[in-house]
Amino acid sequence: MRRHLPPIAAAAAAIVLLSGLARGAFAAEPAAATAFLDAWAKVDSYTDTIVSHEVKGTQTEDRTYHFAYLKPHYARIDIIDGPGKGGGAVWAGGDTVHGHQGGFLSGIKLQVSIHDGRAVSLRGDTIDYASFESAAQQIKAAKDITQGTTAGLDSVTITYPAGAADGVTKRVIAFSKTTHLPAERISYAGDQVVKDEKYSDIKLNVGLKPDDFQ
Repeated sequence: MRRHLPPIAAAAAAIVLLSGLARGAFAAEPAAATAFLDAWAKVDSYTDTIVSHEVKGTQTEDRTYHFAYLKPHYARIDIIDGPGKGGGAVWAGGDTVHGHQGGFLSGIKLQVSIHDGRAVSLRGDTIDYASFESAAQQIKAAKDITQGTTAGLDSVTITYPAGAADGVTKRVIAFSKTTHLPAERISYAGDQVVKDEKYSDIKLNVGLKPDDFQ
């Protein structure tokens, strides 16, 4: 004999079923993000090369950086090609960076605010933005995450509310299927790409120490 649940019990069962489906759907969508966060948790330091293209109004900036990072808050960035070639900065947490400019000024050491015009990119991104830790924090804070594919790589779309301080409304991060680490991060203002960062020559757990960031 078929039994019928009382209305209240039936409603409760439906809520449990729907919430289970919702959890399952959500868990399936950001799988690449979850894999990245798990992989990133196992990294204490790394170095890589970043090829960056930025747009701000009518201005553009194309640079290649060598980047080094040690958890929890040590970073070194050197401009190896593009505007400011030969310049770089070191950050050991806090609100200041130690840096030098390229060319004939390369011997002059500076200590400036992390937001100083000489220490940020065209769009005002600070040295810590270049790190995979920045990508991890963006994912954790994201209001919405969807997963798709980009150029054969797993990709996660992170959507921000319109009117973000830097004008960015969406970021797409593509991950290597081998390492689960970012291969590319693209920032959009509406439909326009305003920043594209490609990561290569990634070396993990390279034995960096705080003394390397002075």
